[in-house]
Amino acid sequence: MSAPPPSAGRGAQWAERLAPPALGRLALGLAVGAAGGAAAHAAGAPLAWMLGALFACMFASLAGAPVMVPIWFRTLFLGVVGLFLGESFADLRVEALARWPVSLAAAALYPAAGGAACYALFRAAARMPRATALLCAVPGGLTAVSLFAAEVGGDERRVALAQSLRVALVVLAAPVVAFGWLGLPRPAAAGAHPAALMSAPDAALLTGAALAATLLAGRLRVPLPYLVGPLAVSAALRPAGVVSGALPGWLVEAALTVCGASIGTRFAGFGLRQLAVGAAWTLAGTIVLMAVSWGFAAAVAALTGIGLFAALLAYAPGGVAEMSLIALAIGADPAFVATHHMARILTILIALPALGGPLRRFLAAEAAPSGARPGGPGADPASGGSARG
Repeated sequence: MSAPPPSAGRGAQWAERLAPPALGRLALGLAVGAAGGAAAHAAGAPLAWMLGALFACMFASLAGAPVMVPIWFRTLFLGVVGLFLGESFADLRVEALARWPVSLAAAALYPAAGGAACYALFRAAARMPRATALLCAVPGGLTAVSLFAAEVGGDERRVALAQSLRVALVVLAAPVVAFGWLGLPRPAAAGAHPAALMSAPDAALLTGAALAATLLAGRLRVPLPYLVGPLAVSAALRPAGVVSGALPGWLVEAALTVCGASIGTRFAGFGLRQLAVGAAWTLAGTIVLMAVSWGFAAAVAALTGIGLFAALLAYAPGGVAEMSLIALAIGADPAFVATHHMARILTILIALPALGGPLRRFLAAEAAPSGARPGGPGADPASGGSARG
């Protein structure tokens, strides 16, 4: 009997996604997120739509409410985020670009340095197995890292929790660091748009080009094609004067709400004790990663003259969309931040498969029978043997 064609599997997947129960959970998640965002906006909170939606959906998830804003739905809004972030590339200057090679090189080195420090903490203090500790420690790339965890025998659920919670912690901490610790002035209208909106012909041209770029990026296996394709098109067409004008403000607010709600609903199904333990170790790991990020940011700022907080956002262990939107909201350079996060994620996505063989052997050694190798491939991690990695 022949296997069903791939299209049949995709059809079943979409049928499941669009089934009434799934759509009901999505609608409730969006409603809760929008209510949280509106409340935070009314209170004058920074990054109100993202953080309000995140908190509201997180609490609803932990309370057992059937809320879910899945990754596939969030992906639809990444194109809007990409087009919006591309607007910021129109103001790039040649002298600014000349400083980026140093910071981009640092962005490629940061995952190894930060991941190694966080891995050491998780192995020595949390006693995590090698695979789980390593993939909880990798600073970014939730989807790819979670899939790799299942492939090498890591705890996929624990890895997903650590990666999701880290993004949430960084998103929550960024405004506090910017306005409270560093004392940066609040922009008069964070995330505001120019008065002139994009014309219908320009919008149609930009949308068509963005769709084509997304398909091409997917074919080329570019990371985050739904974000990178539209961002690249917007960043190329705007400086050339092919298109002009701003996207409607409500689109950006919707994207912020969906991003926040998507993060918040990832905590569904976790018990309070399980979440508390995971949160404690993720907080400790995030502090370690942010210390490494601060070191990289301070060095790059001193060497290149780039603003310290822009550099810190560029090396923060958060998502591309989230960190870039934060940069936009607080007056940092979103083009700089987005480009450096793409460099970091590209490094991770290249390194994990490239090191797949050695990594699998290293991780498999922990589960090998005791005595198979001196130093304890099967040694008890609590005994202090080399199984700690």
